[in-house]
Amino acid sequence: MKLTEYFIKHPVTTIILNSMIILLGLICFNSLSVREYPSINFPAINVVADYPNASAELVESSVTNVLEDKLAGVEGLEELKSFSSEGSTRIELSFRAGTSLDQALIAVRDGVGMARAQLPKEVRDPLVERKSQSSGLPFMVVSLESTVMDFGALTHYANLNLSNAFRSLKGVAGVQVWGQPYTFKIILDPKKLYAFGINADEVYDAIGRSNLSLPVGKFQNEVSTTLDAELKSVADYENLIIRPGNFSDIKNKQHPIFLKSVASVELKTDDSKFRVRINGNPGLCMGIDKTSDSNPLEVSDLVRKQLKVMQPGLPQGMKIKVITDQAEFIRLSIKNIQSSIIEAIIFVLGIVFLFLRNIRATLIPLITIPISLIGSFLFLQAFGYSINIMTLLAMVLAVGLVVDDAIIILENITRHIENGMSALEAAIKGSREIGFAIVAMTLTLTSVYAPIAFINGVVGQLFVEFAVALAGSVLISGVVALTLSPLMCAKTLSDKHEKNLWPQVDVFLDKVIGAYSKILVSIISYKKTVLVVALILLAITAAFFKILPREIAPKEDRGLIGVYVPPIPGKDINTQEEKTIEVENLVKSIPEADGRLVFVGYWGGQVVLPLKPISERKRSASDIVASITPQMMSLPSIDAWPWSLDTGLPGVDDSVAGGDLELILSTVESYRNLLEHADKLRNVLEEDKFFESVRHDLKLDTMGYTIDLDLNAISTLNITQHQIARTIEIFFSGDQTLPFQKDGFLYHITLEGEKSPWTLDELYLTNSDGKHISLGTVAKMMPKAQPKDLFHYNQMRSTSIKAELKKGEKMETGMPILWKASNKVLPSTYKKTWAGAAKLYNESSNTMLFLFALALIFIYAILSLQFQNFIDPLIILFTVPLACAGALLFAWIFGQTLNIYTQVGLITLIGLITKHGILIIEFANQLRRDGLSLLDSILKSASLRLRPILMTTGAMIFGAIPLVLSHDAGSESRRAIGVVLLGGLSLGTLFTLFILPTLYYMVKTFRTGNKLA
Repeated sequence: MKLTEYFIKHPVTTIILNSMIILLGLICFNSLSVREYPSINFPAINVVADYPNASAELVESSVTNVLEDKLAGVEGLEELKSFSSEGSTRIELSFRAGTSLDQALIAVRDGVGMARAQLPKEVRDPLVERKSQSSGLPFMVVSLESTVMDFGALTHYANLNLSNAFRSLKGVAGVQVWGQPYTFKIILDPKKLYAFGINADEVYDAIGRSNLSLPVGKFQNEVSTTLDAELKSVADYENLIIRPGNFSDIKNKQHPIFLKSVASVELKTDDSKFRVRINGNPGLCMGIDKTSDSNPLEVSDLVRKQLKVMQPGLPQGMKIKVITDQAEFIRLSIKNIQSSIIEAIIFVLGIVFLFLRNIRATLIPLITIPISLIGSFLFLQAFGYSINIMTLLAMVLAVGLVVDDAIIILENITRHIENGMSALEAAIKGSREIGFAIVAMTLTLTSVYAPIAFINGVVGQLFVEFAVALAGSVLISGVVALTLSPLMCAKTLSDKHEKNLWPQVDVFLDKVIGAYSKILVSIISYKKTVLVVALILLAITAAFFKILPREIAPKEDRGLIGVYVPPIPGKDINTQEEKTIEVENLVKSIPEADGRLVFVGYWGGQVVLPLKPISERKRSASDIVASITPQMMSLPSIDAWPWSLDTGLPGVDDSVAGGDLELILSTVESYRNLLEHADKLRNVLEEDKFFESVRHDLKLDTMGYTIDLDLNAISTLNITQHQIARTIEIFFSGDQTLPFQKDGFLYHITLEGEKSPWTLDELYLTNSDGKHISLGTVAKMMPKAQPKDLFHYNQMRSTSIKAELKKGEKMETGMPILWKASNKVLPSTYKKTWAGAAKLYNESSNTMLFLFALALIFIYAILSLQFQNFIDPLIILFTVPLACAGALLFAWIFGQTLNIYTQVGLITLIGLITKHGILIIEFANQLRRDGLSLLDSILKSASLRLRPILMTTGAMIFGAIPLVLSHDAGSESRRAIGVVLLGGLSLGTLFTLFILPTLYYMVKTFRTGNKLA
């Protein structure tokens, strides 16, 4: 190639070009963001509406259904989920990839606006927001302890002084204070209400009217003025007038009735909704979430720095510290990958030096590594990508790949120097000979990833940055190989062949090459046998592809496990806490645990155990979970299940929900029918005993009541339904819909009765005539089992079947069993949809097969353009399935599965293994054009290319070894891709060296009619 000759003869241009690649790459590196995984676009919106004290059924019928009807037609909507629970509904809208989230937000807000008029007036305005946070555990959890403050004061201090300090940090999406807030507890005395003729709704309305601040314009038209009527102290509430006095009638004077006349008032801590325990003691936590596009390491560092700033100013006796930090796993994982890059560089240089045994010659491929890796940052910046685990993993692999082109150039130039040429002449001739092959190999390896750009799903988005980083570094290495490497050869190599260290290695290599030539001649003479062997290898590849277990990704040990305790039907938070503490006591002796967090609320209980670093424990997180599962399953009256945070993959981040497989069952039938069929399916699966456990979320056994009113009697007695509802609500469960402010923060007033009545006969209303009316005379209570939560999927009544796999079982085995059983048990009208990891598994398995086929087509097209024929590319690509046989064999030996990492490793292998074929066939074609016979051409080409093939293969294999040997945080995924490359390259190279020349000879003989000479 004349272009290469130009760069050899113009060294300043060459040096400037490569220097600019380094400079611009470093500038891009400083501006790139850091994440755990690439930013995956899941256009999603949440709509949340509160309907205080309403049952799940009432919320579903009055709120959820109304909102869903208006939102179902939003353009681009792919999935609509809703969760109706006591007092609130949450609707999750997921949109097709590529949908404009801003346009979707506008459409959703319009839909909610249209639905607002149809919602009950007691429903608070629905909140519409982007779903920017993970649905799993918070990014960080910070604990707060005090030996002086009670929980109300501690929660208020966190709200007032800490939460906003964290929210102001760059990259923080939100801060949740998990504690026990202040409440003004107003306890109504039913006897005094009766005596004074005061109704509970009058108290409610009086508090609501009085507790407000209003603008009143500007004093002297200059100074803003506010009318402050807020109730701030206990005395303010006690002296609140419920009913004003009347002194106009001298005979029947009426004195004003104050709140303190009918109720007691206290400022207390509210522990009725949420409780936290830290290491066995009551406590308070703050959950800190990061934004989806923020740098997790930066957010973690900023939070920790903020803690250090806060420490000196904390009140005496208060302690604050980080309990869990998901950035620790990311930090360790990135650190381990960086170590793998350094190890790979050392291994690769060792291989290069072993073959060359010349320090000056070894420096030539050494220079290629940093330039290529730094140059890849140009591409990441150009496409708006980030530095993450996937791009760093690509760079580990790139270390072994980017030296290939420089090694091939160096080896060819060195060969000409050994034949008596000067360094300059050898550089010009050697680079010209090999230039086309370098271009072909570079384009081939980069084109293998081109199909990923056309994939819109999770897999495409997950690996596109990996592809760009690897392809970018290879492209830069091609540029370096055609510009800087020949120049360095011309300037640094001696004109005379230098005597290398350890000449015995050369003698050994010469013997290997000689033996290889003799064996190759023999093998070519048995070409039919070789063809049979090749076909057998293809069959083995297909067999291994069939027998290898499949999963979406290897389970990672992320150092966080826990046990979820579902809500106990009909029981209050005290009982829930007792049962959760019972679970905590069972797991607190786990030696690998590094603390305990317990959360208890209306949704159930959660025991969370952060684990010590992997290096400090003997058991993995999954082993620990497996050891405690039998204990949890045997607990009476508690359906507790352990979980492990074992993946960080976007889209599968809610590990605390439990269950390896999740199948959504949807129907238009009643929830009662759905429950019967879900129970039947669960029983069938439990009898099969394939799964560790099976459960579903639908529970209809929560104790409830319906109250029937005598509307005629109500009208005759001059009382209203609103008065009845408010009275029952206050005395049955208390009302917390009225807010109050304390230092600018809103809390809830608790308005409740002195004691909970057993019957409606104990509750009275006083009408406008002063007559006392027992509610038992106008209303009747009837017991009824009701649901705790109701789930809709695409507007159909639904529930999720969650199945936990036994240790050693894989998703691909469990999915058909679960699907077959559901087909057998459920009516044909029921709709079944995979969710979570199972859904992503289905998408990824189909996508990866498509990508693999598309990558072969792209490479074939590129090679056909380069060779200007359709036969040579087919010969080269024939080695790909042979290499896959080695890759799948190693995966089976090392206990790996077919997952997204091993499959991307196979796609990478396509580009790597074809490089060998390009080297051999391109040089054989040159020799044939120079007049050599077909047999001599292929024998000489294979023999002359043996040394560079062994060098490049050794470099790539040793570049992958650090991945195979990984054992720290995040090692599971790195090991998966490393094993595939190790097996594919080693055995694939062996097959390429013997089968490809034989196949080349057979095809060319068939086409030209030549005979074996």
